[in-house]
Amino acid sequence: MGSLDGVPRRVISLNPSVNEFLALLGVELGGRDVFSYRPVELMKVPTVGTFIDVDLEVVRRIRPDLAVLYYPVQRHLVERLAGAAGAVVAVPTPVNIDQAVAVFRFFARVFDRDEEGDRLVGIYRDLFRGHPLYEDVVAVINLGVYDLACGNSYVADALTRVGLRYMRGLPCVFTHSEAPPTRLMERAGFVVYEARGRRPYGHELEMLRGRPHVVTPNDTLAHYGPSLPLDLRLVADAAARGVEFVEATSSIVRPSLRDGWYRPYR
Repeated sequence: MGSLDGVPRRVISLNPSVNEFLALLGVELGGRDVFSYRPVELMKVPTVGTFIDVDLEVVRRIRPDLAVLYYPVQRHLVERLAGAAGAVVAVPTPVNIDQAVAVFRFFARVFDRDEEGDRLVGIYRDLFRGHPLYEDVVAVINLGVYDLACGNSYVADALTRVGLRYMRGLPCVFTHSEAPPTRLMERAGFVVYEARGRRPYGHELEMLRGRPHVVTPNDTLAHYGPSLPLDLRLVADAAARGVEFVEATSSIVRPSLRDGWYRPYR
């Protein structure tokens, strides 16, 4: 909604995955959501909202040329922000890595940084390349409720690309349930389980016992920013070595643009 008059100078964004790409692209934000911490430099940017709400008074003081949202989670904020920003872009959740790349390329062009954007997304795509490790993989994310990544999700596509080939026959994006999808997990050849915290609780370990699996800390799979292929390389390495818990993902180390985490993109 709205329109842009040239390259936007004042930008707010409630989309953590896009925010990480913009940081690597060299775009400075005027406002962010409370969950944007990749890279850690974003923590210095003023917060203007969450995944479900926005502080319009703070936004009006910033007077953004552009506001970026995460669709469909934040679709109810589009019209609210349309009156406070020159333009509002609601970015759909990508269903595969090619769509994530298209999102990043779109923003590189919005900010007139096409060449650098193409360089970054080329690296992003290449980092997903891996060797076949397991078939019939499923991924479950514990958010208090259980999100099962289905075949039409960027999670399934990303895991397949790093060698954890996703289970076929799940024609949806994500399903949500109060109870863990144990029947499907029993059919799986391998389970990638994202714990609600840094490490799984006792009942989670019991649920996974007896089946090949790897557990990741919270917010390892639930993003598609430039750290996702780096995180999944750790997941694939753990799966290849038979290690049941992944250490030092981006959600734990909180990487800085100045440290070695982002070296592959330099």
